[in-house]
Amino acid sequence: MRTPLHSRAATLALLLIANIFFGVTVQAQRLTLPESTSSSPAPNLSNPPPAEANGQILKTYPNGTKRVVPLSSLNSWDDGKDFGGPPTLSLLEPTPTKNSSSNKNLAIAPIGDASSPSTAPVAISPSADSSAIQIPLANSTDPMGGSAPVDPLSGAPTPSATPLQTVSGKPAPLSDGGTSTTDLGTYDDFFMNASVGGSIQSQLTARRVYNGHNMQAYPFNVPNSTAVISGENFTFDPGFRFDVEFGYNIYDWLGVSLQSGVIYNAINQYNITVQTSGTISGQTINAGSYHLSADGELIQVPIQLDGILRWPGATTFKPFIGGGIGAIWQQLDVNNFYYNTSNVQANYCRSAFQFGFNGQLGANYTVAPGVDFYGVFKLLGVFTPRIGNYDFENSYNFALEVGIQSRF
Repeated sequence: MRTPLHSRAATLALLLIANIFFGVTVQAQRLTLPESTSSSPAPNLSNPPPAEANGQILKTYPNGTKRVVPLSSLNSWDDGKDFGGPPTLSLLEPTPTKNSSSNKNLAIAPIGDASSPSTAPVAISPSADSSAIQIPLANSTDPMGGSAPVDPLSGAPTPSATPLQTVSGKPAPLSDGGTSTTDLGTYDDFFMNASVGGSIQSQLTARRVYNGHNMQAYPFNVPNSTAVISGENFTFDPGFRFDVEFGYNIYDWLGVSLQSGVIYNAINQYNITVQTSGTISGQTINAGSYHLSADGELIQVPIQLDGILRWPGATTFKPFIGGGIGAIWQQLDVNNFYYNTSNVQANYCRSAFQFGFNGQLGANYTVAPGVDFYGVFKLLGVFTPRIGNYDFENSYNFALEVGIQSRF
């Protein structure tokens, strides 16, 4: 039985439609880029293929923005700063058509779905086009965390910051301690010292004595007695010395100051040489030399102007030498002395201002900016002091002190 003509025509039409639909479906599946499973490196883009074979790139930024660009755009660095960061890249290939030389006819194939993404990762060297994105920097150790650009004309770093300033506006010097320098503070400014230590007073030897009418040289005839004394002197126990000093450093190696303090030494013995026997303070004394224990003290208060020379340079350890002249107030107090078993009351207390001098030798050591510890040996001298009834030979006091200095 033959099939009617219109039935054959319908069958042929259906076959033609099915053939066309199958062909299109196969072609569309063939255009989809499968998920890359290869770890091979990105293609070398230094010599891109011709436009006919060159694909396209889909850039997807973190904020959702998408852009389609030619593959040759990978020669430019894209940090995506306006879109939330660098994009992820997906490779698009042109659809093979009869007119494949025209980019206008290129179709964008599907990029996959959530279950099987079809992106092609492209490695971009961090050094790509680095001349356009890197700026040479200077002062990489900027303590504020920043950096200064290099001068584009000279190629030199920008000038460094001005040095630290003191309150007076003078640069704060640094020690020459090598890589680890110490801020010493300023030397050419005011300073104040305070020191304390032990003192040794030399023997006070009388060279003249008041005889009731005038000063008489030895031997001395005791008034209302037959005794003749050929010599008297006082010796002292070790004592202490306390000083304060205020001055100004003209330079780091030269300073001037005003110094004062208190020196105390207790009397150890009253020594007497009797040439002719007689009575002294109501006691009969035979000829001879006597070393009598005594109670009393010598107090001295120097008020001196000094000059100080220091080792020059920014060093933490600074030896110095100094000296000066000025007034010295002295008081000699003899309460009593002991002769045999007798306690003889002397009740002698006299004081006077004298002209004197001083010298010192020591060294400073900086422990903080503007703060020094120091040790010093001091000499205080008085020329032929007169204290009450006695003219003495030159007097000397020696002291060893430690102290602290503040420079401001």
